[in-house]
Amino acid sequence: MGNRRVALKPHAARIRHWVDEGRGDEWIARELNTTPSSVQSFRSRNSIYRRDPVRRGRLSEHPVILEENEVGIVLKTDAHQSEVFNNEWRSYVSRNPGDLQIVVTQDRIYLEKVR
Repeated sequence: MGNRRVALKPHAARIRHWVDEGRGDEWIARELNTTPSSVQSFRSRNSIYRRDPVRRGRLSEHPVILEENEVGIVLKTDAHQSEVFNNEWRSYVSRNPGDLQIVVTQDRIYLEKVR
């Protein structure tokens, strides 16, 4: 049986869940026996987008200057003044190196709590 036009509105909650899990339009289309373009169009019309895992929870954004020295790299920012930093990150200052890890991608650098 080929792909056909399917009413996607009754599947909105499932689609949102699948998108949050990282499922793509092609996978969702196969599950619902429709086309990837129909799924993409439905997601756009209903503002269903994959949430950025970096931006989950409380957020505090700050400008930063990235510098390199003989020891490594240094991030200079006023983030230490933020409520999120004070509540969630202050205890990590000068802790064991294994407690945090830095993730570097082509368009982001961010810290993750390991412990």
